[in-house]
Amino acid sequence: MRHYNTSSRTSLFAQNFLWIGNRAWQGYLNFDRGIVAISSPVDLFGDADARGSDSLLSDLNFRYVPQPQLAIYLQEWLIPDRSIEPIITAVTNYHPQTELIFAIESNTNLDIGWCQNLKISPPDCYQQVCRRWVADRG
Repeated sequence: MRHYNTSSRTSLFAQNFLWIGNRAWQGYLNFDRGIVAISSPVDLFGDADARGSDSLLSDLNFRYVPQPQLAIYLQEWLIPDRSIEPIITAVTNYHPQTELIFAIESNTNLDIGWCQNLKISPPDCYQQVCRRWVADRG
């Protein structure tokens, strides 16, 4: 069993939190409840100390998986059926205005987490990203 590198996860969130929160809220507005899936070409489950932090965050892909598609998504990752129901229950019960649920895809591994007590809510992340887009066009 490989251990998840928590420093990689912390870096990923710290440097991409507004975008993750934006995707969570945008997905909720368009599709209702679901999770933000983050794909990484870098192995976040291995030894991140052997590489630079710049390589960690390059080429990340963010997408939203709506709750009706979640079971299929998890089955594609070969998540055991007994583990799928608690994840779907969490997605049913989380508070989209103040929390988000995510999945980090790294090589052949999947890590799912639930962020609660966020300092910046998903709606605030969405608003900040929208303001930045307007300012950049301006």
